[in-house]
Amino acid sequence: INIDAMDAVLLRKMNSTFISLSRITHSCDGAVKEMSFDDKGCVIISVFGAHSHGSNPCFDATMCAMRMQDALRKLELDNFSIGVSFGECFCGEVGPERRADYVVIGTEVTLAARLMGKAPREGILVSKRIFMNSKSYIRFEKSEKIKVKGIEELLDAYAPLDRIVQINALDDTRRDAQPFVLIPSRQIDMKTLTSGVEDVLQGRPKTL
Repeated sequence: INIDAMDAVLLRKMNSTFISLSRITHSCDGAVKEMSFDDKGCVIISVFGAHSHGSNPCFDATMCAMRMQDALRKLELDNFSIGVSFGECFCGEVGPERRADYVVIGTEVTLAARLMGKAPREGILVSKRIFMNSKSYIRFEKSEKIKVKGIEELLDAYAPLDRIVQINALDDTRRDAQPFVLIPSRQIDMKTLTSGVEDVLQGRPKTL
C-alpha cells in the first residue's frame, strides 16, 4: 500500500487498516508478522502454518488474501496489491535475548513479495504451489507467465476469483467447498472444554 507519511488522516486510516487486516489474519488461522513502512509504502506480512496445525495453510492464506482485498476496498484504499506463496521457511527468533526479533526468512517470502509487485492494482497473485493446494476449493484465473528478480525461468502465477460452491444433488442445497472454520487447530480443544463444562454443570467433577 503506498501512503504519504505526512498525511495524518491517511495514517489514522492505516491504523484502522492494520486492525482490520490483523483480525482477518487471525480469523483465517494466521499470524501477523509485521507491518512496516519504507520508501515503497506500507507492507503487511502474515504467516500461515507456522503457529498452528491447520489442515491447509494454502487455502487459509488465499482466503485471507481475498478477504483483505475486500476490506481494503471498503476502506477506500485502491493502491494496493497482494502476493501469496507457500514453502519451507525459517521462522524463529534472531539476535540476543534482550533484543531478539522474530523473523520469517526464505525464498518463499521473497517470492510472495515478488508476486505482490507483479500483481495488478487491487489484485492478488499466488504461486503455483498455492494454486495446486487450493484449486479444489477456490476458483483461479491463470495469469501470463511472469519474470521475477532472482529466478531465471518464467513462473506461473494465478489470481483467485471466488469460493467453489458445491451443490447437493439430493436437495439442491449449496455450500462452500471446504467450509471455513475459525481457528481449526483449536477444534479438539474446544470440544474437550465444552464437554468438561457440561459434565460440571451436571454435577460430574471433571479435570481438564
